[in-house]
Amino acid sequence: MRMVLKSKYKFYLTLCGELILSPWLYFKNFMKWHFGDSKKVDFINRVRVPVDGNKLSVCVHEWGGYEGKRIKKIKNIAEFECGLDYQLKRFQNYKGKYEVDLTVTISDAHLLKNKIVKANVIEVANEGMDFSGYATFFETIKNEENQYVILTNSSVNKVNVDFIDDYLDFFSKDQTIGMLGVSCNSKMYQTFIRNNFNPHLQSFFLLTTTEVLKEIVKKNNGFPGKGIDHKLALIRNGEIKLSRIVMDLGYKLVCILEDGKPLFFDKKCYVDNGKESWGNFFMDYRLFLKSPNAISSLKLK
Repeated sequence: MRMVLKSKYKFYLTLCGELILSPWLYFKNFMKWHFGDSKKVDFINRVRVPVDGNKLSVCVHEWGGYEGKRIKKIKNIAEFECGLDYQLKRFQNYKGKYEVDLTVTISDAHLLKNKIVKANVIEVANEGMDFSGYATFFETIKNEENQYVILTNSSVNKVNVDFIDDYLDFFSKDQTIGMLGVSCNSKMYQTFIRNNFNPHLQSFFLLTTTEVLKEIVKKNNGFPGKGIDHKLALIRNGEIKLSRIVMDLGYKLVCILEDGKPLFFDKKCYVDNGKESWGNFFMDYRLFLKSPNAISSLKLK
């Protein structure tokens, strides 16, 4: 309870600071939007440490009170079916060339109705939502050899496609990519500054490596979002901050869009508020989709 109050108060103190500085912040964003030009910025992306093996460690985070199959409702976004049952089958039925090690982190495990099989299970405290599971899972793999990592939860759309081989092959070939997702947002809603540009991957599905996660944790002095129980604060200081750190480290982020095409963005994109280098939808990408939160087949041509 104390952690919830601390996260809540810190979040609203931040909003108060924004309110005081809002004239300057609005003006700064206006100037970046109308006069910035990232094409003039000389920016060289960082190259991540390569993965030598073929191991893929997957963490699926779940709350024990959810049904195995459920309907997800998000304001202004099309309803869709999802659930842990679909996520487990997605990875357990995989027959490709990578070695998948599946783990489920679960909060309030006593509420779970069905036993989880064919996966490692780690019980975690019900604080920090997905990020409590992600952070705990990271601690179990951080001392292993560098490997591919998927961090996800049970809110991924039930639509099932073969994606693992294509995603990992694509990711391994471009070592300037620090993190890959399947949905993104161009702005932060948890703020008074409405004309902001904060491109980020949405945290219900993320692909990266243990070495990149180590760099993130080192730069942030801890796993982003860990211990934050206030939902709005968690989005801001967990999901959004995670992407920002990856870009600050010099890596590119990439989102696989519904049509299968990759959308790249990096620090250069962030510099000019997006006018020159974003050139895509603004706001939550899911607002424009018939099947939100779905993993799409990769199409490079």
